[in-house]
Order: sequence, then structure tokens, then C-alpha cells
Amino acid sequence: MPDTLKFLTAFSLSVLLTACGGGGSSSSSSSDEATETETSTDSSDSNDSDNEGEDTGGYTFNPSSPLATLVVGSQEYASGTLTLEDTDSNSPTFQASSVAGDYGDFTLYESGNWEYQLNTNSQNLNDGESVEDTISFELTDGSTLYVVFSVQTIEATESSIVFIFMNFSDVSVEDDLSVSQIADMAFNDTDSLDNAYQENSLGQLKFSRHLSSDTALDQYCYGEDSDESTSIDCFNYSIPDSQNGGVLSIEDAQSRSGSEYNDDGYTWRDNATSWIESNYVDSNSQPVDLSDWRHRVYIFPEAAASAGLVGTGVASVGGRWSMIIADSDQLIMGHEIGHNIGLSHAGNDDNNDGDTNDSGESEYGSDGSLMGNAWQSRLFGSGHRDYMGWYDSFPGYTETIEAVSGSTTSIEFQAIELTAGELSGTLPQLLKVESIGSRNGENYYYIEYHVEHDTLNPRPHHENAVTVHYLSGTSNNNVTANQVATLSTIGESFTDSSAGITIEFLSTDSSNNSATVSVTYDE
Repeated sequence: MPDTLKFLTAFSLSVLLTACGGGGSSSSSSSDEATETETSTDSSDSNDSDNEGEDTGGYTFNPSSPLATLVVGSQEYASGTLTLEDTDSNSPTFQASSVAGDYGDFTLYESGNWEYQLNTNSQNLNDGESVEDTISFELTDGSTLYVVFSVQTIEATESSIVFIFMNFSDVSVEDDLSVSQIADMAFNDTDSLDNAYQENSLGQLKFSRHLSSDTALDQYCYGEDSDESTSIDCFNYSIPDSQNGGVLSIEDAQSRSGSEYNDDGYTWRDNATSWIESNYVDSNSQPVDLSDWRHRVYIFPEAAASAGLVGTGVASVGGRWSMIIADSDQLIMGHEIGHNIGLSHAGNDDNNDGDTNDSGESEYGSDGSLMGNAWQSRLFGSGHRDYMGWYDSFPGYTETIEAVSGSTTSIEFQAIELTAGELSGTLPQLLKVESIGSRNGENYYYIEYHVEHDTLNPRPHHENAVTVHYLSGTSNNNVTANQVATLSTIGESFTDSSAGITIEFLSTDSSNNSATVSVTYDE
């Protein structure tokens, strides 16, 4: 539903937060993006003017990171060429070596050519797991360098993302949030959006740092020169003053009436798109087409929201664009991109009547989900994961309890925050309980157990508690995951008398990061 929009207004964000608190050149035949830069020199001071023009033995090493991505069972071999840049006659060179990594064997030749082959350890990875294999090797002068390989059990879908900075004359996006900070939020932090989406999807969805590996393109933005870990795809757009010429100020925009200034930024978004596509070229020297990126994130300074010119966040459900303010946490950006991939909100329905608009309830009200109002949560709940089909390829992670009159079933299941590499492989994570005739009108409850987790639950929310949810709106693709109960202590229970069902929190097992609940159906 590309025309369906989801909003976070400036007011709702305030409520939300209160409630919950040198990569410039290629060095490998691999097209993967992120690079590390290292420079080595001899004892001479290469910055001393007396040494200008002398051989210093310096060099620059810019390998892509990951150097290559291997997929167990289908892409188990990779090869390419490494280079040392900015060298002179005293610089070291590669030497032939073979290194056994954690998941593969690496061979390096004097020419810089390399090969990497997965070994039998890779067969022990859990379904959906993604890991990195760091390989260290020595140059001829004894200095040590390293490269990193990504090893996945399934091939992830990579979604490209571009950031468009919407700047005014008196305040710019980078006054609030630098390119380096955006790179950290999107790719580098432990709880980055890239990590969060990949772990929530059991390794099936991640973000690509750049649409093209051509670092000469203007859209290839660096937070710090030649430091690939600080890079993203971005464009800067200065909002023109259509009345006085030049660049528009926040103050002037706020003081004027007219569709350009009171339509929440949509006209500015469209103008920025047209301007970028008319003034930039892609890697084929053709005009840039912003729709080539899966996600287009238009970022406004926070002052624009404070002035009432734009909302905190808006996105097209199932679409390709979002508009957000520059904020120093992943919440707003991750939330709006969640709409892009097809998700609606995570609400609280405390009286379980199928309506999240009752007093004290909210469509955003679930405080343990990135699609709710959970500050620092990076979690998509089990209902949303099920809706996205992320468990379809992993039947061992799912347990469904069917309604049987007069029955009681006890089931142990692992915390929803655990990633594929942390799951035992013998216990389910997705627990669905049939609830035909429920008070909320839906046919299943989703039961989750929560633990603190650096990536998905860093705050944490609902630690060592069991929560009960249901999905609403599956018939019209406006899928909200609503929370109806939190069982914080052993012995607490939730009952839906309409469905004749009781769910009781029985125990936890810290060694498995698991909980056991009982599900009882009335006679």
C-alpha cells in the first residue's frame, strides 16, 4: 500500500520519549563496501619538510569490509586482489601465506591475489546465523594487517539507503547530526539499524552502505576523509527561498503562509528530488534516479520540527521514502524504515478489546518494540516477524499451540531478543497460541520472553518478563502488533474468557535464556 502513510508528529515524539524513556579507492575485486584504512611508515617523520620527496616506506591499505560475503551451501569460495597504495621503494610487499580462520581458509600470494574457502566449522552455524571471520597476515617487513569476511547461512537481501539533508540558511542537518553519526547509527553501532534488521530477520535483511562502489561519485559521503566506516550515500539540498531568493531560513518559513510552507515538508521533499536528479550523475554518467535506492530518507534539522514546519517522522507503508528529523538515536529512522518494509505500529490494548484508542492506550503504545514507543529498543516483535515471513525458512524456531478443549500444555521457548547465532536450535522462539473467539477478534496470541540484549534490547525493556500480543489488520495490510499483557513475575497469568484460554508464566532458565508458560483451554 504505497499510499498509506504513518506519522510521528513532534508532539507524539515528545510523548513517546517521555513514556519510554582511506576508503577512497578500491583495493579488492570484491564490490562490498566498508573499508578500513591503515598507514605504516619507517622511523623517518614523513611530515618533516626535510623528508619531502624521500622514500619513507609508507603505504595505505584499504580493504573492503567485508572483503567478501560467503553463504554456507551456495557461495563457499571467493577470490580477489589486495593492493598496497601510496607506496615507495622502501614500502613492504605481500608475502605468500596460508591462514586458517574460524570459518574458512585464507591463502595470500606475493602478487596480492587471495583466495578464501569455507571450512567444516561453517557447517556448525545455526540457521539464519551471520558471523565475521577476521584473518591476520604479515607483510615482508613483519607488520600485521587484517581482512574480514562475512559468513552467512542464508543470502541476505540488501536494501540500499540514501540520506538527503534538507538544509536551511540558519540551520543545517549536520548542526544536529553529522555524517559520521549517521554512519554509526545505520551501520557501525552494536545496535545499528543494519545489525538490528539483520538479527530481527534471522539474517534475511540488511542494508548496503553504498549503491555503487564508485567512490568518485558526489553521493559517496565521508564523515572523515577516506575513512570508509564513516561513509554513507547522501546528498545535501539547500531549501530555496521562493520569495526572496537565496536559501530559506527557518524564521522566514515559519512566518509565511502558503502550501510550500505548511504542507509538512512534502513540497520541499519533491523539490529536493527534482533538483538532485537534475544536478547529479550516477556511475554510468546518467542522471541520478533516487528511486534506485530502496530507502530514501529525507532528514530535516530538529529546528524545523520545533518551528512546526515538519513532523518528527512520516513514511510510506511499503513504499520507498521517509521524512524524519535529525535525532541522535536510531528510533525515528528505524521506525519509519519499518513502515517502508510493510509494518504498521506496535500498540497497547490493555483491555484487549481490539481497539488501541481507548483512554490510556495508544497505537504506538507497546514499549518493547521499534514500531512502538520504545526508546532504544531495536526489536520487531514476533507477530511482526511472523507477518514478514522471516520464520518461514526455519520451522524449528516456531511452535504453534492449537486449541483443544480441556487441555493444558507447557512449553519452553527462548527469548525473542536472541539472534540466530544465540538460539539453541532445539527450543522455539516464536510461540503462537490459537485464540479463536478472542475478545480482540483475532485468532492467535503471540507470546514473548524478554532479556537484555546489546543489539535488540539495550535499554532493556520487559527484562525477564513474558508479554502477550496479537496482530490486527492483516486483512488490509495495516498490520499493528498490539500488546495486551505483561507477566512480570512467576505465577502471573493472562486470561481471555471469550476464547476460554489462560496463559500462565511458570518459570525461567537463565542458562537457556528461556521461559516456560502453560496454556490452558477451558472445557
